Amino acid sequence: MSIDLTKCIPDCRECIKHYIKKHSLQKGETFKIVCTGIPLDFVPKDVLAANPDLDEDTAVSLVDPVAWASRYLDWYCLDPVGEVWKRKTDEGLIGEFEPYTFEQAALGKSPYHRPYQALALRCTARRRVLREGRQVGKSAAICVNILYHLFTKSNFNIVLVAPFQSQIDLLFEAMNELIQGSTLTRSVARYVKSPNYKVEINNGSSVIGFTAGTKSGHEAGVVRGQSAHLLIFDEADMLSRKDLESALATVANFPRARIWISSTPTGKREKFWEACYSKLYREFFYPSMVNPNWSQDLEDYFRGEYTEEGYNHEILAIFGDQEEGVFKNKYITAAQDDYEYEDHQPQVGWLYTIGVDWNDYKIGTTICVIGWNPADGKFFVVYKEIITTQNLTQLVACQRIADLNRKWNPISIYVDKGYGTPQVEILRKYGLDAISDKNRGPGHADAALLKIVKAYDFGGAIETFDPFTKQPIRKPAKPFLVENAVRRFESYNIKYPKSDKKFTAALQGYIIKRVSPTGQPTYFEQNEKIGDHFLDAVNLGLVAFTLERSDFGKPKIHSSIHISNTPLIRFPIEQTPTLFGEEPMVPKKREKFGPNRAELPDSIKNNGTTEKPKPALWAWPGFMRDAPKPLPKRRTKTRPIVGSRWDGRINSRKGRT
Repeated sequence: MSIDLTKCIPDCRECIKHYIKKHSLQKGETFKIVCTGIPLDFVPKDVLAANPDLDEDTAVSLVDPVAWASRYLDWYCLDPVGEVWKRKTDEGLIGEFEPYTFEQAALGKSPYHRPYQALALRCTARRRVLREGRQVGKSAAICVNILYHLFTKSNFNIVLVAPFQSQIDLLFEAMNELIQGSTLTRSVARYVKSPNYKVEINNGSSVIGFTAGTKSGHEAGVVRGQSAHLLIFDEADMLSRKDLESALATVANFPRARIWISSTPTGKREKFWEACYSKLYREFFYPSMVNPNWSQDLEDYFRGEYTEEGYNHEILAIFGDQEEGVFKNKYITAAQDDYEYEDHQPQVGWLYTIGVDWNDYKIGTTICVIGWNPADGKFFVVYKEIITTQNLTQLVACQRIADLNRKWNPISIYVDKGYGTPQVEILRKYGLDAISDKNRGPGHADAALLKIVKAYDFGGAIETFDPFTKQPIRKPAKPFLVENAVRRFESYNIKYPKSDKKFTAALQGYIIKRVSPTGQPTYFEQNEKIGDHFLDAVNLGLVAFTLERSDFGKPKIHSSIHISNTPLIRFPIEQTPTLFGEEPMVPKKREKFGPNRAELPDSIKNNGTTEKPKPALWAWPGFMRDAPKPLPKRRTKTRPIVGSRWDGRINSRKGRT
């Protein structure tokens, strides 16, 4: 579609220049974005001259979404000299914004002056993708775009897709507020919230909202069967590739349908990333700094609140590393080293562990050996093997583990419990047989299998210890396993061969698929051909070190007693702390040894009377000098005294009075 740039605003020329530079277009390559440009005059002068009864403001508002929003919704994104800001301040409608000042408005600091929103709304490209930081106004632009098409076009269907129901709620409530505050209320024919949010207008147009169900794995199935003239995605980078592909099918029946994709990047190289760098989409890229309310205070605040990667994603709106990726690219690159698995042999002074991920013969049982060098404190992946024997796979794997145990002499062997419970018993049986074998005995390497083989239940919980309090803590096993490995990578103390491309791909593709209501993550390997089996084996080998040789798994509790020489600190009366200006509390006079008698329980006090104190629980000679309580006297059996109550009981039993 050809564009007459002489009739378009200067931004259209800049758009084409940026497009050529962005995609490195060569001679003969064309501008593939389908659009007609943003006109200098939305309603040409000759049209107005030919129709003298036509109101120019009304005519322009029908074709310009920015003019329409200001006329019918009292919503503004252009306020270069602060007129709107001043008017709303005088009317008391400014809300949270600071009072109007001419100096700020002259610098374009009016909170109602967001020209980037006007450019995105007025753009005529059929496919638009907005990559923006937080608090730029993505939601407001989406609401205005939807309402403009609803009220200016007949029988126009809009489908809004977001990853979470809370986002759908927020957008529809914002649209409802704009409608209720305008003169368009009577044009709404129907507004429902269940089973899905939906707004219908008297002209036959409608908008309906769907959650794609990314976290539940539904892959936007609820959107299938819908049809749309305008398809809008909010927070698209939180949607999976299948979510977006399923939803995009709703515009298949409308060749002239429009697509609006909006999100803050998370770092994933999926559909949103592809749209941002596609030749078919007009990209709008705005970091949070374009917000007129941005200040140095906000800059300092967000830099303190976010990590470096979080700041890049949320504020600068650049992709960087994948936010949901468990292992970050820079740590993966730092872990790669120039050696091969064959280069390593058992070394004196090193400690080794073995991790095993059991699988059937189609996938294979994966074995990994991790070595720790005490000289530099680094971990090395020193051995890798996958056993895919079709017959007796598990027995062959058990025998191979026993052979590796003799070679590497590991401090522990951690295996996946889920698939390998019988194999654990087989390995322990190897150890028991070695102990009873005269040729091997308890000192043989095979005998160690009885104790060092341990099953790790990915779906269960493990008991670790607080390194400070030494108290046991139960944690979900799989998150602890993965987080332990992530800490090794982030601390730059793990190495693996650079040539192992499959392991690198497994690390890069390992993401958090969903998070449960209790906050427990579910991990997922995006590349099904590679899988995460060797990664699980590496993680098992690393967690063995943590649980066997660190305070998390084996806390060191000292049994020795030390007497402190620090004397008891006593504050003078004048330095005694007070509250709210009260008089300082004067310590009561105490005896040289033991507590003040007046502060003891009432059972040993005289209660202010002259009568003899009653014997009480704490009343014994020597109490005030910390003497132990005397033992009670032993009772002796004696004949009751005649005439006593005991004599009466005895006589009554004998029938006497």
